[in-house]
Order: sequence, then C-alpha cells, then structure tokens
Amino acid sequence: MSSTLKSTLKYFTILALVLAMGMSVWLLPNKPTKKEKAQPITPPIDAKDEAGRYLQQASENFFYHEFDKAIGNYKKAITVYEKNGKLKKAAQVFESIGDLYKFRRNLKESEKHYKLAMENHRKNKDSLGEARAMSLAGDLYMERKNFPPAGKWYKKGLDLVRNDPPHHIKALLLENMGHYFWKTNNVPEAILQFTQARDTFSALKNQMGYDHMSAVLNKLQTGQSHSHSNPEEGLTYHNSPPPKRSN
Repeated sequence: MSSTLKSTLKYFTILALVLAMGMSVWLLPNKPTKKEKAQPITPPIDAKDEAGRYLQQASENFFYHEFDKAIGNYKKAITVYEKNGKLKKAAQVFESIGDLYKFRRNLKESEKHYKLAMENHRKNKDSLGEARAMSLAGDLYMERKNFPPAGKWYKKGLDLVRNDPPHHIKALLLENMGHYFWKTNNVPEAILQFTQARDTFSALKNQMGYDHMSAVLNKLQTGQSHSHSNPEEGLTYHNSPPPKRSN
C-alpha cells in the first residue's frame, strides 16, 4: 500500500473517531442540573427589641422603595421608644423620616419632620441632637442652591454648640457654614469658618476631616471658586444620607 494511501486512510480514521466522540456527547442522556439554593437578598430581621425590628423593617421597605410602609414602621418605632421612655432615640427617628421625604423630593414634609426632630431634641435638652437636625434642614436648602434659608439653619445649629467642646456635629456645622459663605462669595468669613472646622477636626484627632479642611482652605487661598472644587476631595457640604439598609 502506498504511503499516500496510508496517510489518507489514517486521516479518515482520525476524523471518524472525532465525529463519533462528538456524537456520543450529544446522545448521552441528559442529567438534571443541580441548582444552588437561592440566597435571600436581604438579611433576616434579628433585632432584639421591638423598636429595633420596626427600624430594620423600615430600612428594608426603603431598600425596596416601599416608602409608605417605611414611614409607617418608623412611626411605630417612635411610638415604642416614647412608651419605653427612650425619647432621644425617638427624636432621631424623626430625622430618618425627614431624610426619607427628602429622598422623595417632598421638601415640605422633609422640613416638617426635621422640625419635629428639633422640638423633641429640645424637650430632651439634647442641644447636639437639635443642632444636627438643624444642619439637616440646612442641607435640604443648600442642595437646591436656596442659600438664605440654608445659612439660617446652619447658623441656628452652630449657635447651639458654638461654645461646646469639640464634637463631630460642631465640626460639620462649621464646615457647612464655610460652604455657605463660600457659595455667597463671602470669602473672608468662609476662611474663618473652615479654619475653625479644621481646628475642631484636629482636636478630635480626625485626620480625614483635618486634611479635607486643609484642602478647602488651600483652594480658597489660591482664589479658586466653589464650583472649581474637586469631587475626589469631597469639597461639598455634607448631604444627609438616605436611611440605610439594615445589616
């Protein structure tokens, strides 16, 4: 047999073997595919106390954009906290409702609930809590470039804590006042507020806050406008976050 014929037969033998192997795969009986057990998207409700469970459920509602249910659960948590005499926690939940309404762009209801938070903090003689709620009300207007009411709320909040020892809320209010003055082109006053914010962060040993304020002051001292701020440096007033999903 010639070498050419041998080579041809060898080629067809290999080809037939390959085709046969391929066909065998298609002809094998189908085996059921093992499916992985579906994992829950959200963690279980595991708070130890009743109010905590309502808050967790409200966070889950928010995550799924079930806003009316979230508000209902926040209000249930307030009722339980007030019943148990935990009035400071009840006051904070009003802030969360204000945040939720802000997320929904219902500014009237948002400010209403921030004011309810202020009133309840005031009843509890919690000036830091009241100042925080005022800062949130200021953010509500600052984010919409409505500067006069934003400055009013920031000033009222800062007046409550100006003579207090260094605190994170005080530092943020000083920073927010600085941004208000920067936005309204009062650079000397903006520098004063940012410097005090930087010194407050320094006293708190908050390196990130200190570096942030130093970067802002550098921009002001080099004559850059507020609109020139670099997002990576976070040179904006502090937006209040939406209610967090429970962990």
